[in-house]
Amino acid sequence: METAFFLYRSRTELTAKSGQCTDILNEARARNLDLDLTGYLHLEDGRFYQWLEGPAEPLALVRDMILRDPRHRNVEFLWQGDLPERLFDGWRMGFGTSHAGTLFDWVAERGVKVSDLQDFARGLRDFMLNALPTKSI
Repeated sequence: METAFFLYRSRTELTAKSGQCTDILNEARARNLDLDLTGYLHLEDGRFYQWLEGPAEPLALVRDMILRDPRHRNVEFLWQGDLPERLFDGWRMGFGTSHAGTLFDWVAERGVKVSDLQDFARGLRDFMLNALPTKSI
């Protein structure tokens, strides 16, 4: 069975250490467990970047929830489609945040063209896969 996925970015006023950010992460992990979704959420410089994957119907429900959530503004879906298998298998929701050497440093070091949305989306996916620690969450 193929796995559906999407990758988006949105603007937010939240910071990684805020209670609301912790709430988003805890809610996502519980919901993803119930809906058989996996993925990764990254927060950097006032933007969320998220890869989410799983069965198409639950994924569409979460997509609609994100679009209605006032904690996400200017939601932009960068990439979506189907995969032969999950990339974040076992990860109900990995999480990363900005610190020295994160997303923008990683993208610059690898020559990812941020002006090319397709190249940027692939770079984001690769960054997230590279950022995963060895323990599933």
